[in-house]
Amino acid sequence: RGAGSSVGGESLGSGIVVDFARHMHAIEEIGEQTVRVQPGVVHSRLNRLLAQSGRCFAPDPSNTATTTIGSMIALDAAGSHSPRVGSTRDHVISLDAILASGQSFTAEVESLDLLKLPPDGSLTNGLAVKRELVSRIAALLAHHADLIEARQPASLPRNRAGYFLRGVLTTMHLHLPRLLVGSEGTLAMFASAVLKTTPLSAHRGAMLISFGSLEGAVRAVAQIAEDRPSACDLLDRRLLTLARETDSRFERLLRADAEAALLVEHVGFSENEVAGKLTTLAKRLGELADSGATAFVARTAEELEFLWSLPHRVVPLLNGVRGPSSSPLPFVEDISVPPEALEEFVVRMRRVLQRHEVTASLYSHAAAGQLHIRPFLPVPTPHDGPRLEALARDLYHAALSLGGSISGEHGLGLSRTAFLRSQYGELYRVFQQIKHIFDPQNLLNPGKVLSDDPHLTVRHLRPAVEVKPELYDLQLNWSAAEFAATATACHGCGACRTQEPSLRMCPFFRAETSEDRTPRAKANAVRAILDGRIAAHELASPDMGQLAKKCFNCKQCQLECVNHVDVPHLMIEAKAQHLATHGPATSDWFLSRVHLWGEWLCRLSWLVNPLLGGSGSRWLLERVLGVARERRLPPFARRSFLRSIPREWTAPPVTIRDGQPVVYFVDHFANYHDPELGFAFARILQHNGQTLHVPPKQVPSGMALISMGDLDAARTLAEQNVRVLADLAREGCPIVCTEPTAAVCLKHEYPRLLDHPDTQLVADRVIEAGAYLAGLQRAGGLRTDFTELPLTATYHTPCHLKALGSSTPLADLCGLIPRFETQRVAAGCSGMAGPFGLTRENFADSLEMGRELIEHMRSDVHELGLTECSSCRMQMEQRSPTPTLHPLKVLALAYGLMPQIHRRLKPNTRKRLTS
Repeated sequence: RGAGSSVGGESLGSGIVVDFARHMHAIEEIGEQTVRVQPGVVHSRLNRLLAQSGRCFAPDPSNTATTTIGSMIALDAAGSHSPRVGSTRDHVISLDAILASGQSFTAEVESLDLLKLPPDGSLTNGLAVKRELVSRIAALLAHHADLIEARQPASLPRNRAGYFLRGVLTTMHLHLPRLLVGSEGTLAMFASAVLKTTPLSAHRGAMLISFGSLEGAVRAVAQIAEDRPSACDLLDRRLLTLARETDSRFERLLRADAEAALLVEHVGFSENEVAGKLTTLAKRLGELADSGATAFVARTAEELEFLWSLPHRVVPLLNGVRGPSSSPLPFVEDISVPPEALEEFVVRMRRVLQRHEVTASLYSHAAAGQLHIRPFLPVPTPHDGPRLEALARDLYHAALSLGGSISGEHGLGLSRTAFLRSQYGELYRVFQQIKHIFDPQNLLNPGKVLSDDPHLTVRHLRPAVEVKPELYDLQLNWSAAEFAATATACHGCGACRTQEPSLRMCPFFRAETSEDRTPRAKANAVRAILDGRIAAHELASPDMGQLAKKCFNCKQCQLECVNHVDVPHLMIEAKAQHLATHGPATSDWFLSRVHLWGEWLCRLSWLVNPLLGGSGSRWLLERVLGVARERRLPPFARRSFLRSIPREWTAPPVTIRDGQPVVYFVDHFANYHDPELGFAFARILQHNGQTLHVPPKQVPSGMALISMGDLDAARTLAEQNVRVLADLAREGCPIVCTEPTAAVCLKHEYPRLLDHPDTQLVADRVIEAGAYLAGLQRAGGLRTDFTELPLTATYHTPCHLKALGSSTPLADLCGLIPRFETQRVAAGCSGMAGPFGLTRENFADSLEMGRELIEHMRSDVHELGLTECSSCRMQMEQRSPTPTLHPLKVLALAYGLMPQIHRRLKPNTRKRLTS
């Protein structure tokens, strides 16, 4: 399998799973018009590389960021642009195939002259195998040529049901790749493939057309298709509603009463050609007097990307739609019909749905006749099998009666194989013979394409989760129902396997592409415990503990998942269960509790800091406490921030006429390691006329404890901080954090720790320092009397800052400093994650996760690193002498408030200590 992201069960089974995506992901050779790749190569990665030479691998499945070339070959993947570029089958030149017997050969367009070679030992192993296959398959296809022509007509452009036999045999050749593509791994495995590449479209333009009725949209497809658009997709009312809810810009583009919309794209060799095609399209719409259509035209790359975000972002959101008694089930989502029969099929589809008293959502590659239908049904139980089978049977009958297919692009898998015989009749026996020729022992992906089980469609549906509170002593502040709902919200799309540069999830998977490192695997493990496939006590087992360790609560999967599945809290719960049973590891216990000795370590910094930098003491620290000796550690300050500040800052605040005092939550790093940061923030506030209050009895946020699952210890800190901050929050004071992790902890973790109304009261008043200053600027209250700073800095966005929102306010403010140039680096997660990156056990993983960022910091394109996160700062300085500062320090320096910060700009030459 590739990403295992299909919803039809194509890669599920009880046997050995061959995960090509983990190791076989090399792009072996790029030619002028071809490329040779291994099956685990991700489609978007291949196209990013090909784009450098103006080419692409043209088929465009929607989940391109995780779909592998191997899975595209196995399923004959297509996409929205198939009317112009076809499907994967049209772009495969040859395949290095491996049979179940272990024999291998190169499958390509084979001359039938191969049969003239003597079938004796003079042939090489691969050639002998190929000759045998060609001989038997050619004879079989020749014998059933009329049946194949009748059952797989050319009038159906999208047909992924069964083995594709039409056009495989010609008078002189046997096109083996044409047969093998789309076989779902049931005939052979592929070690590599040679693919055709296509020039990128020179110019593109698109139009989003909204209609007052679904019938009007469907009727328009036939006329639009006459101009041969490169894409023509249809979206129904439910998808348009989701679009409006997720992006307000669609409110302006879609008519208020839109029941459906068409997204139509044209390409051309010039802008004028594309403009002409869009003008013709507009005229055609004018001829549809009863359509009531309104249109928006996209011509720029930005506008095109925005329009295509409609299906690419919104369709996956359907998986997260949960009604009180139903949700969209993708078990009949792959029907196709001849394009000219689309209108009639929609009529028949509606009759079927009405007869079964079911509603459904519809997304369609309309110009190709492909329909993705998702009926809204209750979560299926074993008793619902007959109902589901009856609905599927009636919908398939409607499609087949119009010359359609039960599968247009997603394959048969477990959900459709049982209905294949009804589509093909006598041709089904030919499929069985094809399977026997390639895999006589039925070892490769058994049960897919061919099966004798008439109830296969409902045999392997995910079991419903029955909430049993008595089985779980949950450690976080949520009910058993909430816990179960979170685990079941993951529908397995595999988007969390992405390695797109523009995204962050998941650092663990990016470091090692193993399925158990994906957020999906973690949610599935919890779900399996909840639905009874795994015993309840396994939630606290060592195996579950090891799985949970592959999450350090960066929150990027929750942020970037279309369903925003809260995998971080699922794993915190699992860690807490494991820790309650087995206790913490020594290194985890020590590193999450450094704050207990913070004041003493500061007082003894004259002794402690040299030890932290010494080779012998670091060897001992690694042996005893598990702290990696190679990790650069931050020195302790001579005096903590809370012990250094003026008394008036800690005095009980009073309300002032122009607003409430700013409450500063310091957290561990600024208090014990970097008091200068706290003073920089305080001086900036005072420079801008703000009153500061620093609660003297605050304690560290406890995020390290939470991320490790040590929730009892974390609650102690949380309770103290809520006691200290609640009255201030009640008075309306903003609680400002210079550490993004602290803001995330107070806003998102404390409500999961404490069941007290004051907790949410505090959480609602918490704001990150940059966001606070940006608000001040918007209100006209931020001074910009900066002095020149002729420096070039690289800015890294911390994961927890992204979790708080999409903006980077402090980097933006630094951009206002004269002659100060900020370069943003899109290098993903730093991989540090507080104590995680400090330990010997995780040190190598941490460096691999942060490799791109570390390498960038070692370059000479900058004089300074910038980031708000103290952990990220440590990683940025790990292998670079370039100092990294909090942006607040740069602002304080530019204001002229703290000239002593200049000395922080010098390169750091210490081997084991940060600057």
